[in-house]
Amino acid sequence: MSLTDCYLKARKRTEMICSHLQTEDYVVQPVADVSPPKWHMGHTTWFFETFILKPYFMGYQEHNPDYNYVFNSYYETVGNRVIRTDRGNLSRPTVMEIYRYREYVDEAMAKFLCHEPSADVKELLILGLNHEEQHQELLYTDIKYILGHNPLFPAYDKNYVSPKAEVSDAGFIKLKEGVYEIGFEGDGFCFDNELNRHKVYLNSFEISPNLVTNAEYLEFINADGYHDFRHWHAEGWDWVKTNKVEAPLYWHLIDGEWHHYTYHGLEPLNLKEPVCHISYFEAYAYAAWKGLRLPTEFEWEAAATRVN
Repeated sequence: MSLTDCYLKARKRTEMICSHLQTEDYVVQPVADVSPPKWHMGHTTWFFETFILKPYFMGYQEHNPDYNYVFNSYYETVGNRVIRTDRGNLSRPTVMEIYRYREYVDEAMAKFLCHEPSADVKELLILGLNHEEQHQELLYTDIKYILGHNPLFPAYDKNYVSPKAEVSDAGFIKLKEGVYEIGFEGDGFCFDNELNRHKVYLNSFEISPNLVTNAEYLEFINADGYHDFRHWHAEGWDWVKTNKVEAPLYWHLIDGEWHHYTYHGLEPLNLKEPVCHISYFEAYAYAAWKGLRLPTEFEWEAAATRVN
């Protein structure tokens, strides 16, 4: 697949994710950790304009000088920016204007990529495509939060198909103590926090290859896990009490039956699905309640390479 095709494929996927939204959905920012969908669309476009087109495409005319302030995220070297908590105040530029911005930049990028870019620019482009894919993950997360906190619990996409988790009958996997290699290995793209590959020593441990299900987590809730401080460390217990947490995010107890918000809207809880949208505090407490613990990052990576 050519660089142009890779670029257009990534860009079209972002717009496909947003195609199920109504105009009003694009601007909502219910909490500081959620960015409005239209900001994601503008920011990912700004990345290619700022770091590829403006410095490397001779004769390129910037679409709108104000967008550098609006869509910069944390790049201090390229100027001031709207602070994260104010992104929901951006009623302008409009959604239509942002789509026009994307079209303008995509047309320029297609012309720019007619000629093979230098190695340095190609590296920037690949970084930009992976950056766009990061924001696609963020879009799914943020859109669910936006719609899942709407009192009407509107569906995002009735035809959305959730990823399926494989279930193993192998039981706990045993890993011997020893030295394991951790970090990225290969010739493809990786982010800098996956480098450098290095060795770590791990004590022997056992880990389950299966994800915790909703049914299993419900046992923790029914055992009054959210009201027993013994399962929580101090910061987690303070978080539970301060935020009055009683269940995972998107779970709702309606007429004695558990429901959860999904991309299809509000549905009865599927007990066989993996539990989702729990915090580190909740995962820690559940593991402690089971008489277990969470794996470290290095244990997880060492085990994952052997499971796969």
